[in-house]
Amino acid sequence: MKHSLLFAVLALGAGHASAQQADSTQNIQQRMSPEQFKAAGLDKLSAAELKALNDWVNGVKTVVVEKIVEKRVEVEKPKEDTSDINTRLVGEFNGWRGNAVFTLENGQVWEQIDASALYASKLTNPKVRLAFSGFSGWKLQVDGYNAWVKVKRIK
Repeated sequence: MKHSLLFAVLALGAGHASAQQADSTQNIQQRMSPEQFKAAGLDKLSAAELKALNDWVNGVKTVVVEKIVEKRVEVEKPKEDTSDINTRLVGEFNGWRGNAVFTLENGQVWEQIDASALYASKLTNPKVRLAFSGFSGWKLQVDGYNAWVKVKRIK
């Protein structure tokens, strides 16, 4: 007996809910008399405007999805030439002490970027070699010395 009473209550509730849903999806023309429809000025709406109004009244949600296309332009940086440079320093060389600037015959100017020091006898226009290491960057070696100094190009 309890089961059949519960079933009857559920069936009535479901029927009532579907009747409300069917009623709520009526368009505005079905809900109003023709006179009310005209008096409200709704007869002047286009078909698209009337559809939008009916959707709003019935709670239909319209989601506008906008696809944003991002155009990426890859600018290829010119690759730095990392081949060894063999040239000469311009002027006198006495070593480096943490803040040295090296001017080369080819016009390039490099500065020391580590804190190392090398005390050397005075040389004029000595040969130098600059080598690139992917791990530590550029380093400079003066001919006749087994020491390297980390450098970066400033000109």
